[in-house]
Amino acid sequence: MKAYNLFLTGFLLITLFMPAFLAEPCTAAFVPSNNITVERNGMTWGYQEQITGNESVVFRSFIDLEAGNSDKFVNAWEILKAETVLRNKMEESVKAKPDVKLNGTSEYVNVTDIDYLVSEDALGKIGKESLITSSATVSYTFEKQIDRDTNIWFMGTPNSNVTINLPAGFDVERTEGLNNESKESENNYTVLKGSFSSEKNITIWISENETYKAAMQEREKSIAQNAENKTEENKTAENKTNGTVNKIAKNKTNETLNKTETVEKAGKAEEARKTPEFVKSIYAWFYQIVQKVNLV
Repeated sequence: MKAYNLFLTGFLLITLFMPAFLAEPCTAAFVPSNNITVERNGMTWGYQEQITGNESVVFRSFIDLEAGNSDKFVNAWEILKAETVLRNKMEESVKAKPDVKLNGTSEYVNVTDIDYLVSEDALGKIGKESLITSSATVSYTFEKQIDRDTNIWFMGTPNSNVTINLPAGFDVERTEGLNNESKESENNYTVLKGSFSSEKNITIWISENETYKAAMQEREKSIAQNAENKTEENKTAENKTNGTVNKIAKNKTNETLNKTETVEKAGKAEEARKTPEFVKSIYAWFYQIVQKVNLV
């Protein structure tokens, strides 16, 4: 049992992204691969391992013992529990021994998220030797953004394949520890491919392409200028709109005033027309009264 536990522990360390403890290269029954995407302010490391043969039996046994009820059968619930266990163990291991350094130090590299998945192929009796795929994704942030001249150090599984995607506009100056190296460049993106050496470590030196940097600065300047022009256009349109509204309002006001003035003039004319008739009727009434007095 002690020997079994030691073997299981060794396998778990492999699964937990701890290549520093590996003494032997990968076998056909355990095939890991790495996909690293570097950004200016952080990176993600996708790690996948394909497990077959006796190693898959060991892995299923681990799930049954660590996350199950030791009934020699792996169910879906036990896989979910095992993913949580492996995620937590991976977080502990990465914090204890950082696997990424920026310019020679891990001080400015922070692990922000870890995700661990075990394929449904692990379901079933623990004695099966069929393929199991487990994968992990680790997200990092850089406290200091990478700039012109930067070197990045990665610690991986010896002889495992790796793809490293660089940020847009960065060139590779040189590499160390990357076996079978190949480089592809397209649309200002550089992709490195190869494998980790037996030394387990890869260091890449990268620099920002000055032509790309100048083009980006010019683009940002153009965007800012277009935004400024758009603002001025909006202001001009707003002023025109306000002027039109004010003109309409003024015309409406003048029209209302003219109508009011017309009504007032008509009222006064009517009043003026009525006044002589009123005076005339008063005079006739008064004349009648005088005649009546004279008759008396």
